[in-house]
Amino acid sequence: MATADKLPILAKYPFLPEAKQHLALHGLTLESFSDPAYSKIVERAKSRILDAINYGDRIGPWDLSDDELVELASFPLAIAMIAAIGDKRLARRFALAESALAVKLLEKESEDVVLGIARRIFGLDVQVERRRVGGLEYDYSLGLKDYLRGAMGFNKPEWKLVNRVLERGRVLVTSRELIRLLKDRIMEYILGLVEKAGRIKALPKPLEDAVKEIRENIPSDVFQLDLESVKAGPETWPPCMRAILEKLKAGENVSHFANFAFAAFLANIGFKPEEIVKFYAYRPDFNPRIARYQVEHIAGLRGSRTKYMVPSCSTMRTNGLCVKNGELCGNIKNPLTYYRRQLRKRLLSKKEEKKEDKTA
Repeated sequence: MATADKLPILAKYPFLPEAKQHLALHGLTLESFSDPAYSKIVERAKSRILDAINYGDRIGPWDLSDDELVELASFPLAIAMIAAIGDKRLARRFALAESALAVKLLEKESEDVVLGIARRIFGLDVQVERRRVGGLEYDYSLGLKDYLRGAMGFNKPEWKLVNRVLERGRVLVTSRELIRLLKDRIMEYILGLVEKAGRIKALPKPLEDAVKEIRENIPSDVFQLDLESVKAGPETWPPCMRAILEKLKAGENVSHFANFAFAAFLANIGFKPEEIVKFYAYRPDFNPRIARYQVEHIAGLRGSRTKYMVPSCSTMRTNGLCVKNGELCGNIKNPLTYYRRQLRKRLLSKKEEKKEDKTA
């Protein structure tokens, strides 16, 4: 086990293009890992994935190897193993964990390292500021476009543009905020690496054994949801809620507001908290304890005991969740109205079917 500050930059951030170039000098291929001499790399790659499954974004730098080559090579090897497994939700869980680990390491790095990754790897328009405004200390400013791309998915009030210091098309941010914005970029970048790897079918025996162990550790109940038994849906749900469902099923991270709106919708059409939590089990950052607490709060079973209403269509539109600007829904003001209309149509249709059966 190594302390992060003793590892070279490329070993700490193996997703960097320079890390790939440096590793290429060793001439490793998948077949190289048939050799027991590389067993430490195989074990580290396996542990990267298992830690992602078990900890998600709660992962910490406790498992870093003292060996630079082990850290460097285990990252692309883990990606190859995930590509062989072919589970998109596992890929997102891995990308989430690796990006969370990178953020924790970046928080201890010098400004040069943080800026280098932000500017050179992700092309962010970031400048050093070092200013105090309204009693708050700011370290950098971001171009408005880059800020909005990252902050739009955040639901906390402090990320809303109306609550930010905006000067000449630039938004002031702290060092911690810049690094948080980098997290999603890193996650997307790692997912891109998995997609580029394609589907790997043939693996050396040590890697096949590692993949088998990983498969056995993927919680089957986390990645399953019986939509056939879902009450009155999802064909009766409004397009916005179906769109959120599809993203959750694909293992994508949806915005905090989308999570809230979806949970409020399910609670208001009669789903119990334990049923609602199952939908969020697809998320790469799924934590059953936290998810249940939040769902119970929305359902009015905790805190003020007030059941939250489903956000209006105008609010859904403001948060970028309305599908085709409401063209598919008719003149309604709340997603619940669409659901009730569809439910009424279904009930009427069933009554007509019964009449036809009696007269047949």
